[in-house]
Amino acid sequence: MRITRLRLRNYRVYEELDLELPPGLVGVYGPNGAGKSSLMESITFTLFGRARTSKEEIRTSGVNADCVAEVEFEHEGHLYLVRRTISGVNSTVKAQAHADGLQVAEGVRDTARYVRSILGMDDAAFRASVFAEQRHLAAFSETAPAERRRLVLQLLGITPLDGARDQARKDARSARDQHERLRGMLPDLAELADSLQQARVTAEEAEARQAVEQVAAGEAEAALEKVERAHDELDAVGREHDALVSEGKLLRAEADRVVRRATDLEAELTRLRAAGDELAALEPEAQGLAQAVEQLERTRAGAEAEAALAAVPVPVAPEQAPDEEACEAARTVAATDTSRASELAGALRAAASDRDRARQAHERAAQLSGEEDCPLCGQALGAAFEQVQSHRSQELAAAEARVTALTDEHGRIEAQATASAAAAGQALGALETAREAWRQFERARERRGQAEQALAAAVTALGRAFEAGEHQRLATEVEHRRRAEIRCAELGALLQRQGPAGAELEEERGRLGQLQGRLEAMRDKVRALDFHPEQLVAARRELAGARERAQGAGRRAQGAQVAAVQARERAEAEARRLAEGEAQHARLGQVEADARHLGRVAELLNSFRNTVVATVGPRLSAQAGELFAELTDREYDELRVDPESYEIQISDGGRTYGMDRFSGSETDLANLALRVAISEHVRFQSGGAVGLLVLDEVFGPLDDDRKERMLMALERLRGRFRQVLVVTHANDIKDQLPNAIQVVKLPGRRATARLLNER
Repeated sequence: MRITRLRLRNYRVYEELDLELPPGLVGVYGPNGAGKSSLMESITFTLFGRARTSKEEIRTSGVNADCVAEVEFEHEGHLYLVRRTISGVNSTVKAQAHADGLQVAEGVRDTARYVRSILGMDDAAFRASVFAEQRHLAAFSETAPAERRRLVLQLLGITPLDGARDQARKDARSARDQHERLRGMLPDLAELADSLQQARVTAEEAEARQAVEQVAAGEAEAALEKVERAHDELDAVGREHDALVSEGKLLRAEADRVVRRATDLEAELTRLRAAGDELAALEPEAQGLAQAVEQLERTRAGAEAEAALAAVPVPVAPEQAPDEEACEAARTVAATDTSRASELAGALRAAASDRDRARQAHERAAQLSGEEDCPLCGQALGAAFEQVQSHRSQELAAAEARVTALTDEHGRIEAQATASAAAAGQALGALETAREAWRQFERARERRGQAEQALAAAVTALGRAFEAGEHQRLATEVEHRRRAEIRCAELGALLQRQGPAGAELEEERGRLGQLQGRLEAMRDKVRALDFHPEQLVAARRELAGARERAQGAGRRAQGAQVAAVQARERAEAEARRLAEGEAQHARLGQVEADARHLGRVAELLNSFRNTVVATVGPRLSAQAGELFAELTDREYDELRVDPESYEIQISDGGRTYGMDRFSGSETDLANLALRVAISEHVRFQSGGAVGLLVLDEVFGPLDDDRKERMLMALERLRGRFRQVLVVTHANDIKDQLPNAIQVVKLPGRRATARLLNER
């Protein structure tokens, strides 16, 4: 087997990688944590679907796209390609296998099965034979014998034999314990047979009692049927009698209702005749309602207008009208004083600035003397010194006097402006008060005018002046006439019933005659039945007694049946107990045979395991010794592997030594020889011939001399393997290998790999 190409997309730290792998010895180097081991793990993941983490962690972090891993390899003259994909939010795994450009397998299981058939080994055998880690190499010479033995047996695939042997021993012990428990729980078959015989006798007696009770129940049922027929015949006559009586009562009630209805109709006709007389008397009063309502509406409008006018008082004009000119004059004075105060404030600031400049000039002049030159013209001051001093003092005094005068004037004007502003505010308040009083007077005068106009319109509509109490008198008259009109309408509607009521009275009198004839015919039918209720009462008592006797016989028959069924079930249960006891006796013998068989299987597995272990040691010793001699140019006599502890021993000069006598180079080469021998032995056991070897960090902390020896050993391994991949973080190794793959870390926990030019 030779891997020709690796293609990765969104696999761990590799977002996109297409890497071609050359044959022979290839170094894979890069810093720690860059992704060298992930690159090698992608091979086993793609081929067998196995990884050191869950499938959710294989996809590149922060990426939701599909994770795709492809391995292209050449094996026994054919070119194969295996692709494995992780997609979707549920991390669904898919797999395909191609051979010479044609798809030959689809699905995870079928692809794994096809890969095993090509290589001749499963995932465990592939890892044990192909991948050699540094910690496994060092374990051959540095760990305790028990740990070293466990590691070798694990790599050789013998550990499952230990598990199978231990499980067989455990099953044998469990079978023996079960045999002991069953033997203590076995029932007495003779006692079970006696119990079965007694239960069968009891069941036969119960079935005989059941037959007797069933005959008695049948006789009671026959007697009950005879009594029921007699009772039913008499009950039918009674029901017919009751129906005739009920129908007669209904006819009597209907006749009584007709009599009451006729009486009510006669009374209603009497009331209708009185209503006609009342209607004739009320009609004249109801006829003048419209004219009275119209006159009432006119007087109501006048009364409401008088009341509204009385509610509005006569408005009184304010004593003083709003004085707009006085308010405006006060505002003008306040504005003038404020402006004057602002001008004086500006003049005061200018005077203060002039005073400060005069003070500075006076201070500079005070620092001069008669012997100095003038700071302005440059000539000597001489006698003019005193004149300059006097001029500066006069300027300062004049400036200070102006500042004082302006300060006093500004204070006076500012106080005056404050007073005038207050006076303007008072004038404005008085103006607003006068305006509001005048507005209220105008509104009151307008309301009074509207009320007077409304009263005049009402008087005009009436055509005369209003009389005292006229509105109340008209309201009483309208109410009286309205009640008369309503009563006339009621009487008119009531009189419409006069004709139908007379016709209905004649109809009810005819119906009463018919009902009386039917009542007489009903009485004749009742007399013809000759039914007496006490006969039916006696028949019911006799029926109840017969029914009670039949029910008692039925309960006794049912009880006998239940007892018979229970007795039969007890007999059947005793039969089952006897059969189960016999089966337990038979099963005890089978359990005893199983215990012996499992014990024998455990012994055979132990013997087979010991035989395999005994044959592995010499074979590993021969294979490792041959490779060690080849790697060291036969510098030493022999390399042997202890068959029990798997300790490596080297013969030198006719004497055998342990690994602690030799330097690091010999130790590394011996460990490598044993590991390669184990790989070849695993391939021999599985029947495969992979031809691929992956060495992970075999250089480790080697010094330069030991690295040189290891490189020479790797060169010689090229004759045994078609492709050897050496993973290391030592950058100097890449220059000494014929081919090298560099793994480069990228920002954001990403990485890539590239094949360097062949050397």
